Amino acid sequence: MNISWKWLSELIDLKNMKPQELASQLTLAGFEVENIIVNSTKDNILHINTSANRLDTLNLIGITREISAIIKHPIRRINNQKHLNIKHEKIIIDDSKSCYYNYLHGYLTNITIGDSPTWLQYKLECYGIKSQNNITDIINLIEIKWGLSLKILDKDKINYKNSIQNTKNSKQNNIIFESDFKRSAYIDKYTKSIILCARISTNSYDKSKEIFQLPRHISNNSISTTKQKKSCDLLHAYSETILLISYICGGKVKEIRYLTNPTIKYKPFYIKKSYINNILGFTLKTTINMPEMRQEIPDKEITEILNYLNCQVEDQVNNWKVEIPSYRSQDLIRVVDLIGEIGRIYGFDKCIDKTPYYCKTGIKNNEYLKINQIKEILRSIGLTETIHYSLVKREINHLRLYNPLIEDYKYLRDNIINNLIEANYNNIKQDNEPIEAFELGKVFKKFHKTYSESINIAGIMGGKEYYRSEWSQKPAVLTWFQAKGDLEELFERLQIYIRWNKPFQDYDLYHRIKHIFHPNRLAVLYKDKQPIGLFGQLDLRICKKFNIPEYTYGFELELYHLISTKNKYDYYFKSYSKYPYIMRDITLSTTNHVEVQTLLYKINNKLDPLVESITIFDSYTIRKKSETIHHLGFRLKYRSKINTLTNAMVENLNKKIEHTIKKYL
Repeated sequence: MNISWKWLSELIDLKNMKPQELASQLTLAGFEVENIIVNSTKDNILHINTSANRLDTLNLIGITREISAIIKHPIRRINNQKHLNIKHEKIIIDDSKSCYYNYLHGYLTNITIGDSPTWLQYKLECYGIKSQNNITDIINLIEIKWGLSLKILDKDKINYKNSIQNTKNSKQNNIIFESDFKRSAYIDKYTKSIILCARISTNSYDKSKEIFQLPRHISNNSISTTKQKKSCDLLHAYSETILLISYICGGKVKEIRYLTNPTIKYKPFYIKKSYINNILGFTLKTTINMPEMRQEIPDKEITEILNYLNCQVEDQVNNWKVEIPSYRSQDLIRVVDLIGEIGRIYGFDKCIDKTPYYCKTGIKNNEYLKINQIKEILRSIGLTETIHYSLVKREINHLRLYNPLIEDYKYLRDNIINNLIEANYNNIKQDNEPIEAFELGKVFKKFHKTYSESINIAGIMGGKEYYRSEWSQKPAVLTWFQAKGDLEELFERLQIYIRWNKPFQDYDLYHRIKHIFHPNRLAVLYKDKQPIGLFGQLDLRICKKFNIPEYTYGFELELYHLISTKNKYDYYFKSYSKYPYIMRDITLSTTNHVEVQTLLYKINNKLDPLVESITIFDSYTIRKKSETIHHLGFRLKYRSKINTLTNAMVENLNKKIEHTIKKYL
């Protein structure tokens, strides 16, 4: 939009500032000044680009507020308001309406339509608007300055229509909508009485249905469909319009009615003082002794910025309570938005442009660690990890996307093993060896009218002839039991007990991928009576279709059941002793029947810490007459972690342990 420097100087003090300086500060604050043009009247015209979320700056008052906050100069209070006797009424809009509005309807008489004064024509000329007549030029001026689109109708050419019900006395208000009149109702040079209509939206609920158009002086769109927003100051703009019409056109006010909905109250923001500096970071302060010193933004500076943004600030103990003006309710929605405004006005160029260094690293949750463990185990078995898109070509029961990137891939996969089979096919097609791979990814399912998303892990193995028990034998393909053993290694290292069983029809995963496997070489895997996946040999028809080796095996498991298992065993690590061990044997005989496992359990609880291990190396029985004598040979290993043991120390320990064992025989 174009801004006249002279007009802007009437609203704010710019004596000690040049247009180029203001343009630089506006650009740093997010309002790019594309060009500065000097017109025929030696006035500087600034062409300013505003962001899409700042509709409140699409008029002169809005951009003046922004400049006031940036350069910290107050807006001049010009006596352009007229004391009006306004009749306030409450209205209720029908539920079928998509927006709620405030309405101002004024009835003025003794209007004289003629040429506009020179100052008014000049201001419109800066925006490329030709002068028509005094009253039309006033309407254009108000639209440029306040962003309010007004309608002026000839009172003698229209009839009031009953459109809005008065909630107070249940009577009908005579309110004129744009749809209630035709072009024949517009004013002409013979008009003496006018109806001045203004409407502004107060809706803050159904934002998705709101369509915004730029004012006439910014774009070529007609303002007849422009939806007036609450970012416009309705009463101030309307009051100045009445003042100008009374002064220039000689009009007299007969009646003004203000129909409004209950005021929408916006929730205040509560901002912690420490949170502002945590978001914006430190700033640099230059002093004589210390050229660059880190500091936080002072509280006084923050309060001043918020006041210049027309926010009401209440200083509390550890935070501020901030109430924003209504015209900023569209872009200041979250606390971080308000903090961004503070940083923008204060100047992002004053902040340190360095990424903060954190000593602490992020915490890796158990799920992440478990997934990494599963991947590591599968890689150690010999499988290669692959990644495929979740988008596939159409198959039965696949979920369809409404907005696919490409038409060929507009369905979501319901299994992963199909991707691995196709990858194997493409690898062989390019004269490469069959791949043994796995993939962890998302699958999508539909149950009746509901949809679900889960993570599965699938893999294929076999197909290569390099397995042999002796070097003299020819290499053979992977057998069922060898492939089953590789998968069982995964479960063993995850400490999961798995039961293998025949498939059944009620299992959803089996129903979706059973056509891939050989019907007689397929098993369902159970964990705690709960099916968690499938393992089997690929069907010969699938192998022939994709030209992959006959003895290829595949599996697909539900990841949730693998990562939700807690480890049954706890492993402890301890350092080895640097000193040598001494070994001694103890041979004992007994006539009692003794279980070796029970005996070792009792002995281990009574052993000296210097005993590293105790094992039974010999056990035999001799029958003599009516007795049965059991002979047991114990081997003990002694070692110290702090010094080298002597023979004398070991002999004493050995006698004590021999005495302890005899107690249990």
